[in-house]
Amino acid sequence: MTSSTPQPTTSARTASFLAACAVALVSGTPYLYSTYANQLTTKLALTAVQSSLVAAGVHYGLFLSGPLFGRLVDSKGPRTVGCLSAALLVAGYSGLSWTYTGAFGSLGFFTAFLFLILVGMGSQAGYMTSVSTNAHNFQSARGIAMGVPIAGFGLSALLFAQISSHWYKDDTQAFLFLVAKAIGSTILISLIFLQVFPSEDLEAPKDQESSVAHAAGSSSSSSSSLDDDDITEEEAEHRKRNAELERLIVPKLATSASHGHSSSLALVPKSLSGFKMFRMTRHAQLLMLGTMLLSGPGLMYITNAGNVIRSIYRDHIDDPSKPPTDEDLIRLQQLQNFHVSLISLMSCIGRISIGMMSDLGKRGGGKWWGISRVGFLLYAGGCVWLGQTFGAQVRDIDDLVRVSLLVGLGYGSVFGVAPAIVSEWFHVSNFGTNWGWMSVTGAVGGQVFNLLFGWLYDLEAQHEHTLECFGTECFHKSFVVGSISSFIGVCVLIYLSILARRPTSRC
Repeated sequence: MTSSTPQPTTSARTASFLAACAVALVSGTPYLYSTYANQLTTKLALTAVQSSLVAAGVHYGLFLSGPLFGRLVDSKGPRTVGCLSAALLVAGYSGLSWTYTGAFGSLGFFTAFLFLILVGMGSQAGYMTSVSTNAHNFQSARGIAMGVPIAGFGLSALLFAQISSHWYKDDTQAFLFLVAKAIGSTILISLIFLQVFPSEDLEAPKDQESSVAHAAGSSSSSSSSLDDDDITEEEAEHRKRNAELERLIVPKLATSASHGHSSSLALVPKSLSGFKMFRMTRHAQLLMLGTMLLSGPGLMYITNAGNVIRSIYRDHIDDPSKPPTDEDLIRLQQLQNFHVSLISLMSCIGRISIGMMSDLGKRGGGKWWGISRVGFLLYAGGCVWLGQTFGAQVRDIDDLVRVSLLVGLGYGSVFGVAPAIVSEWFHVSNFGTNWGWMSVTGAVGGQVFNLLFGWLYDLEAQHEHTLECFGTECFHKSFVVGSISSFIGVCVLIYLSILARRPTSRC
């Protein structure tokens, strides 16, 4: 991406930062689905599997479009992608609102699925717009600079859930239309102030396509000069990062070219970005696998929290086979909004705190923290695993509080630190493309676990000879599988952290 101002003022940089945060704040609405999932399911008479497929549509759009919008934001800049984001989100929520009114008749299931894909794509475009802008503008503190808009992305569901609770309790159609208008206007106004400035950090060496031998020598000299008192703090930080990258990742391409040397990733040719980079480096493969094993169970609960609450709540009614009363529906809506808000709030806290802590940990240099960003990703994985484990032990709605707390915190933290790792390990100029490919793992994990949840839910309903499942058995097995998956994900991250600390790591 090209810079638009040769010498940015502090106010212009601040305005761009706040604009990026505003775009992110209104773009995280895929996680809002649980607040209107039951209403949409009832209105369209969907089965649990159909409801899970519709819910998966928003995550298909969100994660599978990552490489597309990542590439676009790298090549065309954030404003172009921001305009696409506004158009897609307005179209998606407006179409969803019309679907809810029955405007498409028997095609409601297919149109809901289609419009939620558009919502997901628009959200991904908004996410890429905000995060990529700050990744370029604040390279020396990328953890917190990227963590704030990512936190806003996680806070989006809380914002709109509270609007729904206070002003649109009984009018889902009007609420969906309001979301469309609010998102579109906020993004378009924010784009006026959004721009990418010249890098505040030192640029990588120009000869990025130099030989591996030269790369090894260059990075070695940089590493040895870290103790020089004459160099600036920024230069020391830049050289220290290059030295760390030298031991973190050695592409297979470079390994085959020189068996006795490792190369700094900062000197890897830019042609190794995107899918090719992830295909040829073991660290990237492990990072992808760990993220997928953690994001899948997290998305399963975030998407199906409404179904979990409904199953427990209806099981405590004297005759759950009877249609719910108006009082029951209002109470269910309140519980859904509470848990969606709780998940969103904890996701926000996780995203912003993990970025700040990972920056501090990196700057410790071994003196007081010295913890790599992978270490903080491991902490996030532990939260997801605990949340899934507690989910398998739920007996009452009150037990869901700790599940929402831990899953929200862990899932938010995963996506709060992982982008910073991708930006740091690979070229920041290719951040959009690389993170876009990484986000595909979320779609894979989310789809697998959403379908698993719907299949097990319907299976239990058939066992009870009812159309709707009641009780904790409806989701117990799903949480057990989620706990196993997240535990394996934690093990993968432990191996990755060990591999990343080896002096001469070979991928």
